[in-house]
Amino acid sequence: MSRHAIYDSMQDHCADILTPACPFCGQKGWITIPQTAADALIAGHLVQDALPDLDVRLREQIISGTHPRCAPGAEFGDGIDPALIR
Repeated sequence: MSRHAIYDSMQDHCADILTPACPFCGQKGWITIPQTAADALIAGHLVQDALPDLDVRLREQIISGTHPRCAPGAEFGDGIDPALIR
């Protein structure tokens, strides 16, 4: 069972995820993903396994709500350092 809010998308073969509120700005967000990835999330797969090709910052937004523009370091143009997440 998925803990993500996943909705039908207006784009063919896609789904929209409502992301949690960002801990920095308080706003929620939307990310459009392939329907196959949405099905994997609904089946309980981890975000990094369901969406391995999605930018690490967008995967973080799906998990924690942190927008790429709000992440520590974003004001300098570099967002989250992927080396810190591994």
